[in-house]
Amino acid sequence: MKNSIPLILAVVLGLAAVFAVGRVISSNIAQQEETIEVVAAQRDIPAGEILADGFYRPKKVPRSALPAQAITWSKAQMLNGQKLLVNKAAGDYIYLSDFQTQGIGNVVGEGEWAVAIQLPSRSIASMLKPGDEVAIIATFQVEEKQKNADAGKTATKKDVTTVLFPRVRVLEIGGGMYASDQSGTLVLQLPPQQAQTLIAASRIAQLYPALRRANDSSALNRLDAGIVDMSTFNKLLEGQEAVVIPQIPNAGK
Repeated sequence: MKNSIPLILAVVLGLAAVFAVGRVISSNIAQQEETIEVVAAQRDIPAGEILADGFYRPKKVPRSALPAQAITWSKAQMLNGQKLLVNKAAGDYIYLSDFQTQGIGNVVGEGEWAVAIQLPSRSIASMLKPGDEVAIIATFQVEEKQKNADAGKTATKKDVTTVLFPRVRVLEIGGGMYASDQSGTLVLQLPPQQAQTLIAASRIAQLYPALRRANDSSALNRLDAGIVDMSTFNKLLEGQEAVVIPQIPNAGK
């Protein structure tokens, strides 16, 4: 019996070690680093070749190992028609410096300007692609004059939210094609007067893009959306009774 105790102890310790290693492996799998899809050569491509669909493919790379000039896969279509300046082997990253790209000015519509705005959140920028159409919604303060028995009229400020532009085309996201550019910048195409208005609004209002369906011609009149202010929420509560939280959770009367 005494000789079997070390054997039993060894088996127990072995099982404990296997269990611990299994937990570590599971934890590592659950905490895998985020990957990003970038543009890579589908096959060997000689210098001088004109890029098109089939010349490149998506390649996943960990964010920590992301090359500074790697191009996100979501923007790969912008490479079509570009002349490659260097040889590329299958699987190689394709960089902007590998070919001569067109400037963004070449895709701005005639009689329109490109304007960049900074978004309050980068999450919406990651969902958009060049060519998408968005509505620009603005939240800002306005003065509201009220009658006062003692001092006549007094001005108070209130927050309002309304549609600034119902349909705007997105030219660029993040200010560039590089996958490493994670800024919340949005480059929009607008006629000159609206471009000036957008620049002024960016100084006094919080601007939010709302993604539209492609080629959707409905709801183009910004007045149709109305405004949202505190009276909107006050009316929302009309006819509703306040909820009483019980002293004991989940306990009914």
